[in-house]
Amino acid sequence: MQNIIYCKIIIILIKILLQLKVYCGIKKFIMKLKKIAKIQSGYINRGKIELRDDGTCLLLQAKDVDAVNLSYRTDVLVRFTPKLSGKDWFLKSGDILFMARGARNFSVMVDKLPEGVLAAACFFIVRITNSEILPEYLSWYLNQSPVEEYLQRFSGRGVHMPVVRRALLESIDIPFPPYKTQKKVSKINKLLQKEQALYRKLAEKRKHLMTGICLKATSKRD
Repeated sequence: MQNIIYCKIIIILIKILLQLKVYCGIKKFIMKLKKIAKIQSGYINRGKIELRDDGTCLLLQAKDVDAVNLSYRTDVLVRFTPKLSGKDWFLKSGDILFMARGARNFSVMVDKLPEGVLAAACFFIVRITNSEILPEYLSWYLNQSPVEEYLQRFSGRGVHMPVVRRALLESIDIPFPPYKTQKKVSKINKLLQKEQALYRKLAEKRKHLMTGICLKATSKRD
């Protein structure tokens, strides 16, 4: 089983290297995030959210998002009936959730969602307005080190609960390569995620194997 996982990892690495050859040397433009997307905060509730089985909306919260795998779950979303304003956005495919609160900021693109899903107030919703920008590419870039360093430099990191302001997020510089290049980068990112998942799976199997060996050793009598 481990050999099969190793082979899958090698295949993925080869694909990544082939894709990187295409990306290197491509001319890229730079635009502010606010020039290519609209940004809106998640649903702000003026009190405790009252959960109801017959609620009209679903709420996607921080606990529903995996910051490691950059994924989300929809099977555990709570249902409630909010008092909506004209500024509230229902999530739709292609939106990007940006975690604005806490020591670690990250982005997750949403794809398949049930109807009537609101994001919690800890998120900014980034909705692309430029058809030449691929959502997968923008979500990928917002998770990269240039953005992380920018946010660390200009946001309040000394406070107990750091919060990224909308104006700061809007002012992030986004490299704007050709659409084909964005697709290549997005493909590379998917391959990397598969590789990392395989590594985690391999590590878990090793842990299980070594734990079994150690437990077996403790049960032996001299």
